[in-house]
Amino acid sequence: AGSAPSASVCPTRPMSAPGAPSTAQQAAQTISQAVSRQDGAGLAAALRLDLGNTALIAQLNSSPPLEQICGRALVEPWDELLLEQLHYIKAAAAGEHEAAYSHCERAAACFQAAFEKESDWPVPALHSLCLNLRRAAAAADAALVAKGERAVRQQEAARTMQKFFQVCVTDRAPLPVSKKWGALVVINALFHVYFAINNLRLCQNLIRAVEGPAFPKALDGQTVEGRHFAKAEVVTYKYFTGRLALLNSDFGAAERQLSWAFERCPRAATGNKRLVLRYLVPVRLALGVFASEALLRKYGLDYFVPLCRAVHRGDLNAFEEQLATHQQRFIRHGSYLLVERSKLIVYRNFFRRVALLHPDKSTKLDIKRFQACLKATNTEMEVDEIECILANLIYCGYIKGYISHAHGKLVVSKGAPFPPLRELGLTSAV
Repeated sequence: AGSAPSASVCPTRPMSAPGAPSTAQQAAQTISQAVSRQDGAGLAAALRLDLGNTALIAQLNSSPPLEQICGRALVEPWDELLLEQLHYIKAAAAGEHEAAYSHCERAAACFQAAFEKESDWPVPALHSLCLNLRRAAAAADAALVAKGERAVRQQEAARTMQKFFQVCVTDRAPLPVSKKWGALVVINALFHVYFAINNLRLCQNLIRAVEGPAFPKALDGQTVEGRHFAKAEVVTYKYFTGRLALLNSDFGAAERQLSWAFERCPRAATGNKRLVLRYLVPVRLALGVFASEALLRKYGLDYFVPLCRAVHRGDLNAFEEQLATHQQRFIRHGSYLLVERSKLIVYRNFFRRVALLHPDKSTKLDIKRFQACLKATNTEMEVDEIECILANLIYCGYIKGYISHAHGKLVVSKGAPFPPLRELGLTSAV
């Protein structure tokens, strides 16, 4: 599957969230108020502690009595949750990534203990907790690998988030107040981890749960019983399920999911739109739909411009050159095999151009003429090899006709011997 980019690009030291507590005392008081008022948004804001919170980190480095601060303001398990969060921030800021992960995991366990007993009001805090846990696990794994040890923290983080997921999807409360509305946040966090550790088979369990009858049917932006998923979470879900569809060779589903994600991703989120296009552009190549040069350059995907041009023109040499030039890039993005599939479209377009050279639109095309034209482009190929490619094109529906081996002819249909690619549908066309 190759390495999987995140659905959002996060710098190593993010800016402090607006309104985030700048002292441990403020954090404790904010969480206390959120718990007493059952204010999920307030709880999420209080837990949104990050490495850009310089005032808080400065206080933590002065060794304040954190247990007293948390214990005086909060009841169990909220006091321990905040305590572990603060230790996590301090350790992460000091570059102690393994210790930071341990604190972050314990904070998640504390939240789960509270979340199981509460109603749905803490759901907004799931995003902050999952994000912290995922980042902490990735940093801890990098530290383990640097020491020559096995990376296991992201797998552990996934197991912890699976517990969140189970709490959400098994909630039996009525849909307007159900914890199920928090499941998509956890699912997307798990997608991030499963792609990072290349354990994509586990993604199918999540998708089955989403497609089950008890899950809110709001994955196309609908409002159900007064509730809806955040657009950002739906876009992220569509992005990952689109990529999974590509890996499963379900190209029709991939095009639909990725198109939905691209069209609804905020215009200002150019980095995220670029990530979607990395996979949407090559899958649409198979449809004969070519992204405009302006679009590709706008999102920094200039390397697709000559590739699309080569596919459109049926230029085999240019296609091979571009594929070789950007091979490592496509492998790194996990899209190399998808891009390579477009070679069949290049052959289709090349043979179509040669067919137009035959006089009077003949339906009996000389295969040796195909061979001569290939040779003119410095591509040496035996007749048997050309027949094999033609047979594959016929099987995929790119050419309507049959091969007369005895006469060395490709006999094509009188009407639309080279059907428009868009009419074929992605699943059968690639």
